[in-house]
Amino acid sequence: MVVLENDVLKININENGGCLSSIFDKIKKEELLYQPDKRSWSGQDVVIFPFVARLKNNSYTVDGKEYSMKNHGIIRYNKLNVWEANETKAILYLDSNSDTLKEYPYNFHFEVIYELNHNKLSIKYKITNTDNKEIYYEFGGHPALKVDGAENDQGFEIKDTILEFENNIVTEKFNLDDSGSYIVNKTKVSIPSEFIITKKIIEDSKTLIFDAKNINKCILKTKGYRFYFDIEDFEILALWTYPGYGDYLCVEPWCGIPDIFNPNKELKAKPLMHKLNPNESEEKGFSITIAYE
Repeated sequence: MVVLENDVLKININENGGCLSSIFDKIKKEELLYQPDKRSWSGQDVVIFPFVARLKNNSYTVDGKEYSMKNHGIIRYNKLNVWEANETKAILYLDSNSDTLKEYPYNFHFEVIYELNHNKLSIKYKITNTDNKEIYYEFGGHPALKVDGAENDQGFEIKDTILEFENNIVTEKFNLDDSGSYIVNKTKVSIPSEFIITKKIIEDSKTLIFDAKNINKCILKTKGYRFYFDIEDFEILALWTYPGYGDYLCVEPWCGIPDIFNPNKELKAKPLMHKLNPNESEEKGFSITIAYE
């Protein structure tokens, strides 16, 4: 376990998957990150690379050759190495190897960089092409923050939880099929500046997936906290929670989208795919600033 800590927050990072396992408020002595419940999601966060969400039939092709990949890619299933770690910054990384090449046929160097500054946690992803050809990929985050509400016979009911935007947002929503796995179409939507979050709103769409070109910031207001998300680097904002139990909302900045229902199987032909030439790098990130109501 990698630990970042200052007078305000203590952050635990799991080397298995390189993801968050705790955001602890030292002032109020409260855990802010969802802790796994066997009745709900077994995760807490996911470092997503090189594909967002699910591929149709868990498969795709590169130059006509078929490969298989699990949900949200390969980082989450690997133990990352620790490059640098001190009280306020940690860099974890994974290099391509014989196992990753079986699922994703490109050589790469992937870093997730965590930095703690007072009440602000910054998370960056850096992808470097170490191959001798172009590589194609998507990436993103998946932190599950605890939200207000109460359990009932059907599960956990989210209450008094609002996602606040700088103004009313007109954008596009990507709609999923009945399984909640693949995109079937997109529609123009208007998101109010104060968007009330409930389990039903998420469940009706399986996952809410919005084009984020007009969304640079948002604030999750819940449990007496204000979580300020700066997502300017990202193309997509997704919101998800398990429909039954689980006292959390995942606020997910993505570069990329799930597979479409009738996809082109070739990876480089998929929508919103990123590309790097040999020896090039891309670095993008988001931050969560934690304040009280």
